[in-house]
Amino acid sequence: MHIDSLRYFYDVAQSKSISTVAKQSHISQSALSQQLVKLEIELNVKLLNRSNKGVTLTSEGEILFKHCETILNTYKKMEDELFSSNQKKNYISIEAIESISYTFLPIAISKLKNSFTDYTINLTSLYCCSATNLLNNICDIYLCYKRPSDYEGLIINQLGNDDIVLVADSSFYKNSLTLDELLTTPFIETSAKKCFNLLLNQTLTDTLPDFNGLNVIYSTNSYFSSLKGLKASRAVTFLPKSIYNSYSVSSSLKLINVENIKFSLPIYICYFDSFYKNNSQFIKSLKNIIKGFL
Repeated sequence: MHIDSLRYFYDVAQSKSISTVAKQSHISQSALSQQLVKLEIELNVKLLNRSNKGVTLTSEGEILFKHCETILNTYKKMEDELFSSNQKKNYISIEAIESISYTFLPIAISKLKNSFTDYTINLTSLYCCSATNLLNNICDIYLCYKRPSDYEGLIINQLGNDDIVLVADSSFYKNSLTLDELLTTPFIETSAKKCFNLLLNQTLTDTLPDFNGLNVIYSTNSYFSSLKGLKASRAVTFLPKSIYNSYSVSSSLKLINVENIKFSLPIYICYFDSFYKNNSQFIKSLKNIIKGFL
């Protein structure tokens, strides 16, 4: 099976349009269609339902799409490792949740490169905690808030905690809120952060037995999207302190104290023992630098 055929299929499945992918890939629509037909013949199944309105996946197409991203990511990692090996360098793929990968982790990696000059490092940001790529050997090091399930050979260390703070634009009319005021104040929710929201809701439920939810004006999948809306909506939002520390000056943020509310999320670093054996000094140095930030 040619990897390009899988890549084309994956892109078509996402966009639901052969013409769109053909234009983006700079090939003719007929050539792309032929690639997809060859893939169907090779797998002996029909993958796509074609119509004038676009394409939809068959049940077999859904199965292939489910595995496609893992296959393509694995292939990409193999290419990167082969290239690094040919250049006499070590290749390391790191995945981390957004609040870590956009704040102190790039600084930590830059410091590491001063000592590990023969390493090629790739950093990928995740919207929410998912160890799938680590378990599938697509990434080598994984940093998250949610402790993965125990897995043979998997090493999990807690590096510290990321405090969760309530923030608002610097023009916000108050510096502190009572719990009752918090419930009625406009609130921007980062709805896609499952581990974050579970802890937030549990903390508020434990503190307020009659808690029925905050005054949510809109939800977003990104902490940074929530920051954009604070001034215009005169709202507040909960953020990891790592983000507040990195963006408070440039984004004109301020901390809002809330009575009787204080909570934090643990930060875990995860990798397999087989990887650690060959890269122990790199991992030890990375952990020490991160602990310095925490």
